[in-house]
Amino acid sequence: MKRVAGLLLVMSVLLTGCNSSAPKAEGDATVQVNKPVYVMAGIIDANEKAQITTKLAGKVADISVDVGSTVQKGDLLITLDTKEVEAQVAQAEAGVQTAQANLAKVEAGARPEQIAQAQSTLDSAQISYTNAKNNFDRNQQLLAAGAIAQAQFETAQTQLAAAEAQYNAAQDQLKILTQGETQESLNVLRAQVAQSQAALDLAKTQLANGTITAPVSGIVSAKNINIGELASPGTALLTVVNLDTLYVKASLPEDLIKDVKVGQEVVVKVAELADQEFKGKVSVVDPVIDSRSKSVLAKIEIDNSKAILKPGMLAEIGIIKK
Repeated sequence: MKRVAGLLLVMSVLLTGCNSSAPKAEGDATVQVNKPVYVMAGIIDANEKAQITTKLAGKVADISVDVGSTVQKGDLLITLDTKEVEAQVAQAEAGVQTAQANLAKVEAGARPEQIAQAQSTLDSAQISYTNAKNNFDRNQQLLAAGAIAQAQFETAQTQLAAAEAQYNAAQDQLKILTQGETQESLNVLRAQVAQSQAALDLAKTQLANGTITAPVSGIVSAKNINIGELASPGTALLTVVNLDTLYVKASLPEDLIKDVKVGQEVVVKVAELADQEFKGKVSVVDPVIDSRSKSVLAKIEIDNSKAILKPGMLAEIGIIKK
């Protein structure tokens, strides 16, 4: 930052003390040569820079790139060990199949042989109930006449209650088979299918997170993980930077605001490549002036199709005053 401030100070002196246009005589003619005046400075950065993280905690099984590798958006970068998640997917798939089978069975209704069996059970239960009822009535008369003990009557009473319960249960079972399950029962089964399907979808999503792909095209600039190590969510594993288009954010002095417009072409140079100049274009000029520095923030896009410039370089921005 001290270096940037120093450059800006020097530029201000040059701007106020020198003319950017100097006449050059060629024979009898005078040619006006406009040279760029470097009035801004800033650190080059990338428009597209992605920190590659994982949504799934797991051991790294494979890394397809290294620092300096060129990748395209969607390329495979890292593969995690997903054996446990694969087992979860298989278990969830089985759960879906079971729930669907239960629902299909109920929706299809009972088979004829099931109904016939239920009818037979009901007929048998009805006979048992009739016999128990007759026995109870007979014992009730005998008890009133004092011909049997109270205990014998209570036994007949218990047998009747049991026979009646079996008869009612047989009736209900036949009704279910002939009329089908209630709407409430069907809703419960359908909810079970939906719940098991949601569990399967979640497991599949987790499995998909086991392969990490490049969100942007660019070059791998940092690698913080190795095969066999544990990848944790939220931790940067790789960094991918797109070097095709870079930018610089710089402070534009207040008295030069009128000379710089959005879309205006500028000249960019860096200390590391002092003999070269690069084309840039103003993409943003902040309409608000900083009250302390008396400057505005300007953003300059730099064409780096030849991949010569690198993020982190200190750039000077020159404008041509007409």
